[in-house]
Amino acid sequence: MARTEKATLKTSEGKEITIAEQVPIPCFRCGICCTRYQPPLSPEDMDNIASALGISRAKFISRYAVKVPTKEGYLLRRTEKGCIFLAWDEDGRATCTIHLSRPKACREWTPSLSKPECLEGLAKLKARGQIMLPDELFSSQKDKQALYSSLKGETPDQLKSP
Repeated sequence: MARTEKATLKTSEGKEITIAEQVPIPCFRCGICCTRYQPPLSPEDMDNIASALGISRAKFISRYAVKVPTKEGYLLRRTEKGCIFLAWDEDGRATCTIHLSRPKACREWTPSLSKPECLEGLAKLKARGQIMLPDELFSSQKDKQALYSSLKGETPDQLKSP
């Protein structure tokens, strides 16, 4: 059986409620999540990104963070086009310029066909009414097999070549 991720909410009383179960899929790199959300930044996130950029935490905060009244205290800055670290490849696919040191919220994002953002991204990648072939979505055989696996409810090692 495929690994299933559970999306949960925490109530103010600390009770956890499962709101959705989702089978992970490979990321389409549509950029919808990066244009829509501002991830919270923990002190560790800020230190990791600042280190990767070769700047101090204070300089990182002044250039790339926004102070907010939340538990974490900071969100990643946005531009009119989304996350400040969002870039686009020549083929129109989203790329994170700090992928290896991205915030925890971004690392924990699980692409899934049960997420409206991923469905919107899939629709964005191809004109209305057209079927997308796996070769158009994913360039590597590994990513295609992961997609097939998630749709069949199998783990990648259970999947045989298509």
